[in-house]
Amino acid sequence: MFKRLLPLLLLFSGFVSDAQNVRIQCEFSAADADSCSIRIDNYHIKEYEPVFTAKVNNQQCQFSFAVEHPCVAELSYHNKSVNIWLEPNDSLTIKIGDELSYKTLGVDGKGSAHTVLLKSFYTRFGDDFNKDSVKKHILSTVVDPFENSIYTARENQLEFFNRANAKEKFSAAFASYMGNLIRYHYLYQLQAYAIIVANENAGLTVTPLPAILLEDITPELANNDEALTCESYRNFLYYYIIYNTSKLNAFEKFKDNSISMESKIACANQSIQGKANIYFIASYLNDNVANVSPYTAKHMYGILSDNEKKGEYTKLLKAKCETRIKDKGEGNSASKKSDEADGGTEVKILGTNGKYFTLADLKGKVVYIDFWASWCGPCRGQFPYSKELHKKFSPKQLKNVTFLYISIDKTEQIWKTAMEQNGLGEFTNGLVPGDWGSEIVKYFKISSIPRYMLIDKKGHIVDLNAKRPSDPAVFEDIIHLIGD
Repeated sequence: MFKRLLPLLLLFSGFVSDAQNVRIQCEFSAADADSCSIRIDNYHIKEYEPVFTAKVNNQQCQFSFAVEHPCVAELSYHNKSVNIWLEPNDSLTIKIGDELSYKTLGVDGKGSAHTVLLKSFYTRFGDDFNKDSVKKHILSTVVDPFENSIYTARENQLEFFNRANAKEKFSAAFASYMGNLIRYHYLYQLQAYAIIVANENAGLTVTPLPAILLEDITPELANNDEALTCESYRNFLYYYIIYNTSKLNAFEKFKDNSISMESKIACANQSIQGKANIYFIASYLNDNVANVSPYTAKHMYGILSDNEKKGEYTKLLKAKCETRIKDKGEGNSASKKSDEADGGTEVKILGTNGKYFTLADLKGKVVYIDFWASWCGPCRGQFPYSKELHKKFSPKQLKNVTFLYISIDKTEQIWKTAMEQNGLGEFTNGLVPGDWGSEIVKYFKISSIPRYMLIDKKGHIVDLNAKRPSDPAVFEDIIHLIGD
């Protein structure tokens, strides 16, 4: 294994055009279906892309629609699909054999040189770009031979493209696309190696890649808005954020989906900007919103909305995110609608005086929440540190902070007995019964305890996975929120 400098590839600086029609005629040797479709890659999230459908008559069909700039499109027929390249004013004739595949595809007409190259490229290197094949390769090879093999594959792909017969006919946009396709596919596989191996193992850690393999992966490579049209870049971007989030988490796996999403999107906000930032947040939120807490769904959707000026992705994801935000799970009889403040959930909490309160009732103070249960040994192990933490604050500071202990024990009697045994009476205590069926556990998608949370004076959750009382740094976190 040795460092290899990536070859310089042509970069496309941008393309601006008024929307102009493309015309496509498809001709079939055997008509096995009554329609054919073309999906345009506008948003890079498949379920939201515009799809044009044409009826097949006399073994042919026609399309005519507007495109604003060069783009990848997916041609589908009879449960098969291939990618084609479209630019404004293209006029293509596509011949399809017994089934739709690159091997049997015939392309002619204005702009056909691009799709002809894609046909030749994927006929030869299609397996290299198949995700199932990539995963199988990763899981059957140790890292050094794997890197050597994908490096060799990249060199072969570059040589093939550089020797293309009709290269003088390629547009700058297509040349840039092919360069990004080859370059980022290699980089995507490198970072995917560590994550895919970790996900297949039962262990709780991710094995870091040798540093020398990552030397050429720079922030500049990750921030490449012009490459978004290329799936290899989007795959790279996904694993770039996943791997770097794992690194920030000391290569420990996340046990909580909400914390995992919060951490990944925080990493994306720190490391990528512009269109790449907005795409990653939208794509990751779209794929995972059903598996996180309503709070996290609302928080992450708010970040997307704040980052996006035009609001395109915000509109596309609105219905899906609102469905999760409004979903409190079972047991809603004990709750009302969420308060407008991020942390103001109206889940009712039973207090020691027999009356119910909510997190919204605690606005005006910093709230440090400890989720616990009588049967949780690690929870009890943190209580002595909690008491020492409490003593660090001055009387004036204590007027601005609430230490809230929320038990999820099954019954009020079990809770109160454990609270007395552990000497928690000097703090604010509450119960939301049900163990892992507790309504507050469902709302925040808590999968393990002890779990800690920090809420600011406005009622906004600022840390869904706050530091434990045994971590000296938590004192400074609370002081910072107290402010004065």
